[in-house]
Amino acid sequence: MKETIKNNRKPLYPASIAWLGLAVLYLGLMSMGAMFHLVPPILSRVIADLGLSHVQGGLLMALFALPGIILSLTSGWLVDRFGARIVGSLGILLMGSATMAMSRGDGYAMILVARLFTGVGAVVGVVAMQRMVTRLFQGRPLGLPTGISGSAVPLGIIVIYNAAGPLADGLGWRAVPLRAGLVCVAVSVVFFLAGRLLFNRPTVDQAARSVKDDGKSPDGLRVIWIAGLIWFFINGAMTAFLTFAPDHYLQQGFGSQERGLFTSIPMWCSAFLGPVIGFLADRFGGKPVFIACGMGLLTLSLTLMALNGATPLVLGLGLGAAMALVVTPLLSLPGELLPPSHHGRGFGILSTCANTGIFLVPILAGLVRDHVDGYFWPFAMMASLGLAGVLVSGVLNRQKKMMEILENR
Repeated sequence: MKETIKNNRKPLYPASIAWLGLAVLYLGLMSMGAMFHLVPPILSRVIADLGLSHVQGGLLMALFALPGIILSLTSGWLVDRFGARIVGSLGILLMGSATMAMSRGDGYAMILVARLFTGVGAVVGVVAMQRMVTRLFQGRPLGLPTGISGSAVPLGIIVIYNAAGPLADGLGWRAVPLRAGLVCVAVSVVFFLAGRLLFNRPTVDQAARSVKDDGKSPDGLRVIWIAGLIWFFINGAMTAFLTFAPDHYLQQGFGSQERGLFTSIPMWCSAFLGPVIGFLADRFGGKPVFIACGMGLLTLSLTLMALNGATPLVLGLGLGAAMALVVTPLLSLPGELLPPSHHGRGFGILSTCANTGIFLVPILAGLVRDHVDGYFWPFAMMASLGLAGVLVSGVLNRQKKMMEILENR
């Protein structure tokens, strides 16, 4: 048995193919980040043009996450059944096509439906791309490639926040989803063609190994559900922060340019620190410890924000570091704990939990804000999610160690 496990851990792809494939995946994940946050930079213009309420405008943002709650597990099964290349290409294509349709919507209902289908494409594409990272680097440490791929979504968010405003000023808000959708469709074509050249290259012997269980048990799904709870906490808290921080900074007297800068600092920090954290996690191990530290830093940063106890720059850097400490180690867990045949389902679980947090927590924070004066209690509520994540990280650490003991017997 030990010899079989050892053989199964040989790299599935040459290093050059793995890293080139990661570059293609990076484009796809950047596209998802941009499509996710496409609405906020143009929301005021959409509201004014169509005569929407702020509730209707907010629904355009939240609806993106709804398919992820319903379809993530199904997407994971599709990836395991039909392969990440085909499913991922179709997901990115649907994401781009639906975003282009949003630019053609004459009424709110059509735009809402287009946004919903953008979310469907996103959840299918992201689960497939996350699975493909573990496939490309199967038999190698996953921390660094996961850290690099994890920086793609924040970078995509940064790009759309900086590009959408000037484009909408010059050509109107509809030019933003039209051009962003066209870029996304082009990425889907690159993804599909590159996939035929890169992702189907293992030898017959390597391909046979890729479908074996690698000495791991599907029982690791229980640990992934525990990690998914942490994923719910941090995605919900950070999405709520990105939703309400600009208004919070407005109340503190900052201008529009400063508000945009302060809100985007966590994305910049996370994008740069993700690969570093991945390298450190591979080098020293103890990924649940990294996750616990990240959730603790998230708790501290949001508590200070509630108390106005630090400058926006310090708070942004703290939140960005917290994201990097959690995202990179956590997203590498399905590849480490599950057999290859179950990687898609593992990422489906994480996607379900993330999208549930993205959908519910900002709504809860908004309800709290409507009933209190100021942002102390909304940010305190977000901080409590971070504290809960610290406690769950302890459970995750114990469960992961138990699995490792059982595998080594």
